[in-house]
Amino acid sequence: MKSSLAVLLPIIIPLIVLLHGGGGTSSAGGVMGFRPPPSFPSTTIAAVATTARGNKNLAVHPSPPTPRLLLASKNEKNHDGGGDGDPAPPNNPPSPRLLLSRRQVGELAFAASGLGLTYLGTREDTPQEYGLWGVLPVGTYKTKQTVMETIVPDTIWTFDQKFGILNVQVPSRMTVIKLSAEAGGGLFVYDPIAATPELLGMMRKLEAEHGPVRHVVLGSVAIEHKVYAGVFGRKFPHAKVWVQPGQYSFPSSLPISYLGFPYGRTYTIPNSIADAPGGWKVDFDYMTLGPLISKDGAFGETVFFHKSTNTLLVTDTVLEVTDEVPMIFDVDPRPLLFHARSTVNEVVDDTREVRERGWRRVVLFGLFFTPGALKIKDVNTALAERRPDINSDFAGLYPWDWVGDDVASFKALQGGLLVAPILQQLILNREPVEVLDFADEVSKWPIRRIIPAHLKNNLAYTGKDYRAAFSFLEAGGVPPGLPRPLDVDMKSLRDAEVGLLESGAVARCPPLPGGDVSREDVLRQTVYGCRAGLCAPRSSP
Repeated sequence: MKSSLAVLLPIIIPLIVLLHGGGGTSSAGGVMGFRPPPSFPSTTIAAVATTARGNKNLAVHPSPPTPRLLLASKNEKNHDGGGDGDPAPPNNPPSPRLLLSRRQVGELAFAASGLGLTYLGTREDTPQEYGLWGVLPVGTYKTKQTVMETIVPDTIWTFDQKFGILNVQVPSRMTVIKLSAEAGGGLFVYDPIAATPELLGMMRKLEAEHGPVRHVVLGSVAIEHKVYAGVFGRKFPHAKVWVQPGQYSFPSSLPISYLGFPYGRTYTIPNSIADAPGGWKVDFDYMTLGPLISKDGAFGETVFFHKSTNTLLVTDTVLEVTDEVPMIFDVDPRPLLFHARSTVNEVVDDTREVRERGWRRVVLFGLFFTPGALKIKDVNTALAERRPDINSDFAGLYPWDWVGDDVASFKALQGGLLVAPILQQLILNREPVEVLDFADEVSKWPIRRIIPAHLKNNLAYTGKDYRAAFSFLEAGGVPPGLPRPLDVDMKSLRDAEVGLLESGAVARCPPLPGGDVSREDVLRQTVYGCRAGLCAPRSSP
């Protein structure tokens, strides 16, 4: 209650002044003193004061006592003795004051209301709440429940939270590995998720049993991973934080410490294992792809191979599409029920079959944005059919009907490891030689398990399987039996590519390797982007 009062007082008092036409309780007629409670930081008052525009009536006297806010009347004199009827107390030093016009008080009231809303929005009232959710305001918004799973007892654990937009929510996964005694012990964290009190409690239990978090690794430049990594790293002040090369911000390029990462202990992942921390060389090998730099964005990923368990950690390069609904939806199946309906008015029950249908469609949405089985409604129809009772997001919109064969679209993605269609169509095919060289090196490790950051967990695949997922970059195409998206589903991405090419957002694709064009010619026709002095790495001819 005390903290809530501290937030509300700066909002209420200036508003009272305005509502009373500037009148106060003193005989000066327009002078009101306010002394904030001790629990309210003086730095907040100072921050609010900076929102007022420069004005001769604004005078801040630097002295230790807490300042008073005053609404200046016509007769108010700007001196330490106060105005008529409000002399300075005898034998006491004058109080520091902010002399404000009515307009400035209004500005302060508006700014203070923003502070109050910010406080209320970032306060964590339950263990599942993440106060900084507004930095990337996507589902599940402030509430982010975590599901922990043991992959290898006493060695590997994963932590899943839901992530997405418009109820298209998929697991976002963090992996924790116990370092060997030879590597110095402690914990290695790959791709952190939202540092909720619940997740931090789980991590503290692991630390109590297996040693402190020593390394926090961000293996991607993607915002949905980057936005959580810096905050997570700050929760473990003795850990080193490592980031994927090629981190960037938009529209202005800022230093990594400006993006929330801890100053003085954040480092770029070295180019090779030979330059990595000593403990990494004992337990891991790793390989970095990119960054592949476009006009306004980039893609890059560092994958880690844990030697003792033959486990490959990846972020976005591969995933597996299956009928299995992830455990995280046991906590809250509403996104599945929302997408299980074929029309806005269809009534669905919470059954296993309905959840599987909802999951199928969530996956198609997540991978294609507009799958071929959808019929998009016009704006007027979508607005007229709003259903806030089934979807509180986006004013209850359900702006489509499922009219095509979504089952066929889903099955086309099954049968092995898959590179996400957006990566296939818009990103990785811009630099095919470099991507295939990367996949070739990764495939040499004796992989028996792959843990991706999304969709199904704990995949039983080998290095050969990993390399096969990139066959779409070869002139010979994808071999029979492996996942191959249907043309009807790829149409929206291909249409988007046309616009991106016209705007210069992406470069034109070179020929695919393995055909009539030599490796040297493919490299010669590849466009390599640069940003802030960093250029995309080039393979040798």
